[in-house]
Amino acid sequence: MKDELFNISYKQLALWWLPTSRRKPVTLHFLWCLIFPLEALYIEFLKRRKQNLIKMNFNYQKFSMERRLNDAFDPLERRIRIVNAVQYEGAYLYTEAEDNLYFSKTRWLYWDENPLYLRTEAELYSEYDFIVRIPGTPINMHQLRAEIDFYKLISKRYSIEIIP
Repeated sequence: MKDELFNISYKQLALWWLPTSRRKPVTLHFLWCLIFPLEALYIEFLKRRKQNLIKMNFNYQKFSMERRLNDAFDPLERRIRIVNAVQYEGAYLYTEAEDNLYFSKTRWLYWDENPLYLRTEAELYSEYDFIVRIPGTPINMHQLRAEIDFYKLISKRYSIEIIP
């Protein structure tokens, strides 16, 4: 129903608006030559409209952006993945002064007393919010960055990694 609004045949429209006494092949061909630039603009409008409708179906969420990138750059194998940049969660350690006498904040993570490995600050925090992993196939990086920049939130930073 909505798409019927955009189905316009300019040649048919010119034929309908032309009085029946003037509907001769020479006149019709002349009108169609005048209408040709308008039809070219109309076709360009329909192409842009289709692209905009596709863009409106996706948003900044991980699964949505991942699906759009795979649709655009790797439609057959769908190997493009978006992962979080932070790989580890930090464990807060209390000092003796922070531990309360009546209610101890000390907790054992594992009852079998396996050691807890501490991470460096670089491992806990990344300068990027997410990482886009792409296959080693030839992909236009400028176009890929443009797609990601269009969908991601302004405050988010990302990195692109090429996986073999």
